[in-house]
This record gives sequence, C-alpha cells and structure tokens, in this order.
Amino acid sequence: MTDPKEQAGESMIWVAVYKSIDGPKLRRLYKYIHGNKAEAIGILVTLWQWGLDNAEPDGRIISADKEDVEECLATLKCKASADKIVEGLIESGWIDETDEGLFLHDWDTWQEPFYKAKARRENDNKRKQEYRRRKASNTDEDTESRNSADDSEDSPADIPQTVPTGAETPEAPPAEKKKESKYTTDFDEFWAAYPRNVDKGNAFKKYQTRVKEGFSPEELLTAAKNYALQCKREGTEQRYIKHAATFLSDTRPFLDYLPKKVEPVSTDEEVQSGNPFRDRSGG
Repeated sequence: MTDPKEQAGESMIWVAVYKSIDGPKLRRLYKYIHGNKAEAIGILVTLWQWGLDNAEPDGRIISADKEDVEECLATLKCKASADKIVEGLIESGWIDETDEGLFLHDWDTWQEPFYKAKARRENDNKRKQEYRRRKASNTDEDTESRNSADDSEDSPADIPQTVPTGAETPEAPPAEKKKESKYTTDFDEFWAAYPRNVDKGNAFKKYQTRVKEGFSPEELLTAAKNYALQCKREGTEQRYIKHAATFLSDTRPFLDYLPKKVEPVSTDEEVQSGNPFRDRSGG
C-alpha cells in the first residue's frame, strides 16, 4: 500500500473542513437554496476544491465572475440551480462580492493548512534540487581532476601537496536568506488589529498613501482597533464590515475612529476674542 505521504504532490487536492462551519451561515445557505445541511457542506467542499486552483491565498478568485463559479457548481445534483446556489453563497457570506471582484470569505483561515503544506513541499523540492546540483558539480570536478592528473607527468611540482592537519577548510556557502515580507511591520500590526482581512495587497497601498500624507502608523492602528471594538460591540456581520482598503480610502472613513483634536486658537482669533492675557505675555 502506498504511503499517503508519498502521494503528497501537485495532483493531490485536499481541503480543510472544520466542524465550526456548522453554524448560522451554513443554515442560511441551505435554507436559501431550499436544501439540507449535507447539500450545503457538499457545495462548500466543491467550491473550496475549485478555489485551490482558482483563488489567490487571500481568497481573490482570479479572473472569474459569477458565471465561472456557477460552471464549477453545475455538476452538483441539487434541486437549486447553479445561479441560485452562487447567490446563496454570497447572501450567506461564504463569498464576498466587492468592487475588486469575488473573494472566498476567510479563505486564508479555512485553507491555511494547505498553503503551509504547499510551501513546505516547495522548500523541500528546492533543497533537493540544490543538493543534486552541488553533488553533480562536485562529481564533475573530481572527474576533471583525475583526468588532469593522469595526463600530466609526475614532476615534484605537479605532485599534489597534502593539506596539513589543522589547516583551515573553505567556509560553507552562506545559508539562503529567508524571503523578506513585502509588508512593513507597522502594516502587519494594523492588519492583525483590523476586523476583516480581505485584499491585503490593495489595503497596503492605501496604508502607504495615508502614511505619506502625514498620518502616523500609531494613528492608523488606533483607528483600526476602535473600529474593531465597535464592530464587536454592535455584532456587525463580516459582510457588512468595510474592507481595509475602503477604510483607508481617499474619503478617509478611518478619521471617524480617531480622537478629535482641539484646534489651537490663532493670534487673530485671540485679538478678536479680547484675550485678557495677551499684553501680559509680552505679545
């Protein structure tokens, strides 16, 4: 019998299904399509299997619209039509319909084990390829060295010198540096505090724009935390929580979640208001 670990390749497709999916969202889905729990779970598994090849790690469905998702689900034997199922997935919050396109909701959370396993597999393949390359290179060098020794005369100058004990050996090549994150530490802290993690790349662009305008990372973090507290306090559903890119957009909704600043009184205003301390301050 083949070891399952040996079958872990690109042809093996699997999805993580957690017991926690059995809740209000699942009920809304199968009630919307007039089906049952088993049908709803089957729909999610089919959608997620398709998503492994058609969605980015943040959940964005690549170059696809509702019709493409309908085609994926058309093979299911359900009473509801494929377009009705897709509408149910959006209505119940399993798919987010945004200005940037369709997103599989909480995709990075549901399928985190898959992407971790995929990353480990890719790293293992790289290490094996590098090992084979180095081994082949060393073999070629040894062969060339032996051939060169056979073709030359054994004069004293040509005899290889023995390396004395304790001599320094060549340093090992430096370890491959870990790929650095394209996001800043301040933004990652903001992202962790924000109540809805969708479209991270676009959110980072808006974040950088606001920082360039003079808003500090501390202010943006405070706004994210205050917004998260409000959503938690009011029990706001995920689909009604703003995307981070919208929260940081040019209309600046985040300003509503920052402490109001008191504007200093200008010199002209002091004169007009008859400031009784003006003369005493030497002004």
